[in-house]
Amino acid sequence: MKVYSEIELREMISNLRLVKETSNEYELQDKSELDLTTYELLLENLFTQKINDEIEIENLIKNIKL
Repeated sequence: MKVYSEIELREMISNLRLVKETSNEYELQDKSELDLTTYELLLENLFTQKINDEIEIENLIKNIKL
């Protein structure tokens, strides 16, 4: 699976949401709905990983100080 940056994910999510909200005439296809959900989950996972990395770094620093 391709690895996306936070900016790429935000742009793709924004674009898909814009299409979804703009008009019923341009409703998202099933694939696009899945893509939107996938990108949202990838972004959430990216944030979770960042937080876990920060916690790990803080714990390493605390251990070094001990």
